[in-house]
Amino acid sequence: MTMKIHFTSSNSKEALSLKSKYCELYNQANLREADVIVAIGGDGEMLKALRLAIKNNSSVFGLNKGHIGFLMNKINKTNLIKRINKASQLTVHPLEMECFDHKGKKQKFLGINEISLFRNTNQSSIISISVDGVERLRDLYCDGILVSTPVGSTAYNYSAKGPIIPLKSDILALTPISPFRPRNWQGALLNNNSIVTFTIKNPEYRPVNASADSEEVKNIKKVIIKLRKDINIKLLHDPEDNMENRHLKEQFLID
Repeated sequence: MTMKIHFTSSNSKEALSLKSKYCELYNQANLREADVIVAIGGDGEMLKALRLAIKNNSSVFGLNKGHIGFLMNKINKTNLIKRINKASQLTVHPLEMECFDHKGKKQKFLGINEISLFRNTNQSSIISISVDGVERLRDLYCDGILVSTPVGSTAYNYSAKGPIIPLKSDILALTPISPFRPRNWQGALLNNNSIVTFTIKNPEYRPVNASADSEEVKNIKKVIIKLRKDINIKLLHDPEDNMENRHLKEQFLID
């Protein structure tokens, strides 16, 4: 059976040109009928493709035409279908963010890398943290806070001095962003069955935004976060440079 591929790309000239070339070589399948989504661009394009994959139950193979491209594969002259057939597969689950804004409106979004909260003014945010209904930290003064999946732990989480989590571990990282008080609190590692609730203190005077990857909600009052284990996202990578190897290499990088 012929593999059906749906190609997506960022808007850069290089990515669009490569997409056009591949569409001529392998044909552009309808998204709903595709076995695989091939995303051409950077990690932002990959995250968009992963959202499409959730709706269509497709695997995703990325080709790097961006800057960092941590989630992507290198571009080479090997037959694309052969590469996809030989690729190693990593199944990941997204986080769900259920947020309530200052008007009481409820919205839900999924985040593959992380769910993050960030202050919206020059004043620090004050956030209460509960895990499974138990308040663990009453008042965290900070720029923000995030919950990261293992696959996202090398991204924003790592920049905020959070830990890199092994990909197949049942752990979520809870990481503060520029915490002011308590100064010595560096975050926590949570079982991935945990339900995390952030409650914003004085949201009228200290507004906070919440984001799930690229989806953002402004002026929130409360956010409830959990891992959606019922949603499976299949990432494909060349076996000689798979995600587990990249995660391991990232921990030994020295600037």
